[in-house]
Amino acid sequence: MSDHILLEVVTPEHRVLSMHVSELQFRTANRGYYGILPGHTPVLTPLGNGLLYYTHNEEKRWLTVFGGFAEVGSEHVTILARVSETPDMLDLEQVKAERAQIEKRIKDAQTPEDLVKEQALLEASLVRLQALGQSPDH
Repeated sequence: MSDHILLEVVTPEHRVLSMHVSELQFRTANRGYYGILPGHTPVLTPLGNGLLYYTHNEEKRWLTVFGGFAEVGSEHVTILARVSETPDMLDLEQVKAERAQIEKRIKDAQTPEDLVKEQALLEASLVRLQALGQSPDH
């Protein structure tokens, strides 16, 4: 058994990451976080929105993941995400500006459907702020 796992993160638009890691952790849609080490039991699970953490060369790193599925094998994990970004793909000022616009639209929401849509966008902006090392209050 290897002491590393090949982690591949793919969206419909592009490959976000392909790297050998020593461990990873991601949020599932309905079972909290899964922690994965080499030799993990195979599993297929829907993903939740949040950060995917991984360790490469003893350095903890992360990226965003929004929806999709994780296919876990003993030596390979494939994340098929609706959207995923590494921190270097994000612009802090742009994320902050988008968050401010979303908060305004939440205040002005006319229907429950609009409110639900904007709250989902707000959740995504908060995950992106986390990825950039910012607390939601900044």
